[in-house]
Amino acid sequence: MIAMKFEEMKKIWDKQNQQPLYAINEEALHNRIRTKKQRAKHISGLSEVFIIIVNIVSAASILVATFLKSNGNGDIYSYLLAGLMAATAAFVFTGRLKRKKREHLFDRSMLGDLDHAISNATFQVRLSQIMRWYILPVGLLILLDIWQTLTQIWISVLIFLFIGFIWFAGRWEHQIYVKRKHELEVLRAKLTDGNNGS
Repeated sequence: MIAMKFEEMKKIWDKQNQQPLYAINEEALHNRIRTKKQRAKHISGLSEVFIIIVNIVSAASILVATFLKSNGNGDIYSYLLAGLMAATAAFVFTGRLKRKKREHLFDRSMLGDLDHAISNATFQVRLSQIMRWYILPVGLLILLDIWQTLTQIWISVLIFLFIGFIWFAGRWEHQIYVKRKHELEVLRAKLTDGNNGS
């Protein structure tokens, strides 16, 4: 008879593939974890490079503009802002070096790759939180610098609103990273519970 019963098909499948029909494809799962690891690593790396470059260029631009505008006798807020930006670039660069050193500590297994992805996601969550708080002193220094020479109040109101927008956009971005980290932690919990239950 041409029509096979499901049980017969399952037996043939199991014999040909040496694995049960309902088994989790570990290789596919490991590839998915590797993809998540690379994504977390890529996002962290891009964020670091972007923050470092933007802060160095901004600090240099502020210093040059302040120096040229005032012949070396610039206002304190511009110099403080440039110093804060340069220090932030150095802080992020140091964090990048530490993160890169830790990359070789993880096993080349499925759980090792998952732990690596969680480590990168944790780093990204912390970095986004720090950068969100960083907006406040930068915004305050910008406003103080502008208020020294500004005669029209509406410009400072626009800048204040823009800084507020950046603050809330940073919160939204931070929540995305928190969610991704949580998804990785849930996956790890499921995998370790599944291994412990076997």
